[in-house]
Amino acid sequence: MIRPSIAPVSASTLQSPGRQYPLVIRGITLACFALQIGTAAPLRAQAVSGAGADATQLPKGAMRIRVAGLWEGYNALFTSAGSRPMFGGLSTNALGVRQLPRLSAAEQAIRALSSNTAFALSLGPLEASGDARQSITPMSFELGLTRTLSIGLVVPYVESRDNALLVLNRAGSGATVGQNPAFSSTAGISARSINGALLRQMSQSRTALAAEITRCTPTTATACDAIRANPAAAQQLLQQSLATQAALATVYGDSVRGGSPLVPISNSATQAAINAGIGALRTAFAGFGVTILTEGMVPASAVTVNGPGAISRIANDSAYGLDYHTLGGTRRAGIGDIDVTASYLWLNTLGARPVQWLAARGFGVRSQITAGWRFGTAGADRTEAAFDVPIGDGANALLARSTSDVVFNRYVWMSGTVRVVQPLSDQVVIRRPLLVDSLFFVPSTVGSARRSLGRRLELELAPRLILGQFFGLSSGYLYRRADADRYAFGATDSPSAATQSVGSRSYQAFMFGATFSTMSSYVRGRSKWPVEVLYVHVTPVTGSGDAAPVISSDRLELRIYTGFPRR
Repeated sequence: MIRPSIAPVSASTLQSPGRQYPLVIRGITLACFALQIGTAAPLRAQAVSGAGADATQLPKGAMRIRVAGLWEGYNALFTSAGSRPMFGGLSTNALGVRQLPRLSAAEQAIRALSSNTAFALSLGPLEASGDARQSITPMSFELGLTRTLSIGLVVPYVESRDNALLVLNRAGSGATVGQNPAFSSTAGISARSINGALLRQMSQSRTALAAEITRCTPTTATACDAIRANPAAAQQLLQQSLATQAALATVYGDSVRGGSPLVPISNSATQAAINAGIGALRTAFAGFGVTILTEGMVPASAVTVNGPGAISRIANDSAYGLDYHTLGGTRRAGIGDIDVTASYLWLNTLGARPVQWLAARGFGVRSQITAGWRFGTAGADRTEAAFDVPIGDGANALLARSTSDVVFNRYVWMSGTVRVVQPLSDQVVIRRPLLVDSLFFVPSTVGSARRSLGRRLELELAPRLILGQFFGLSSGYLYRRADADRYAFGATDSPSAATQSVGSRSYQAFMFGATFSTMSSYVRGRSKWPVEVLYVHVTPVTGSGDAAPVISSDRLELRIYTGFPRR
């Protein structure tokens, strides 16, 4: 599924990760307080990290290992009027020809057979709801090569799931059609035999009447009073019975195969009208002396109505024009896109030694630039899954970042970051047209396309407040923008190739975080291990564009330093 995300996406809004992972969080909290008690020291100013990125540069030979849990998700999409529920575009009071246009021929045939031009084919009301979730475990390794240069590697393990819930005809009484028994594995033979016998008798009746009309053409022919009394009616009966025979085959099928996957329900008013129409034809044929059509001969109608769980079968049935193998509840897991980066600290007034910048008391600045390469190892969307949540873009990309820190005093400092991701064009296998939830019922095909993902831009401002040696609070503003994605279906990415696009979209959010750190205490020889523990929550504020998801996220991260100098 084309999911026009602003960031890695997945789940419905995760309101309380603490409730999902209480033991982990409680354990880390107790460990943090234990470390604080065991290494108690007078309060001093320090640059405790927090929400968002910062320009901290690893000393030469030092390594930073990050292990994190990131839980993201959404259950709504931004619109020009605010937001709408995810999958809200699928809900309808009557699932019918508008959503499944391949059934239009059956609807027209039923109207003709029942002489009811207002008949509307409906499988009943469809309720659609759900969310998408993603759990990411990024493993990050950074190594300081010099006092100003470091390299990094990020390998994320990603699990994603869509939780689409589509319930069809919950009450079981909202449908005007049911399952065609001709397709049944148990009753199919009998149903097709009944349909075939009806069509055969109707064809034989037409042949007999046509022969009788021909026989009665000479004036010397006998027993032709009915035909000679109303020859126009005889010809009209031939045409009417031919149209009826074709409509019956379209809806119910014949002796060999079923027709439409849906037929009128037994004992319904529509089926009664169809039966009455066939009876009227029988009477008309008998009026001209043709009695082949047996009394009570009617097509095999539906005895089973599609219920709440039928939508998955319908999505997997090519007769409805969809042909998806999986609908809702899909799960993916694997390695996402891998980043390799190099960072250079080009400006630093806080001091070259960790003990200096960890205990900065006055105004100072530092700025770092980062460049890198993203390996699109996540793979492409699964075309057979209707609401697939990808575990990454799956496209190689150039990475660039600039982060600057401003330290105001011993209590307050802040960081500002600009990130740019420029994906490279690639060839993918994808559904056409591009699938979003509101286009789920549009017939689609699977083919190759030249994909050109738009540039991704991210701005981040994160002020931080220091609370003693070990703790800090932080907040932040986050803006993300993704330019339009373009898909060219054809051998080349030429202007003449058939193209489709996912428009640009943007996303604004606030961040809130808390940090525990032993870094300042460690460089003074008062803590044994240099570690940091961060918790950050991101809550969305506004968004715009092509179905931008209302993403909320929670991140719990542990940072372990090795080879870090104490002085």
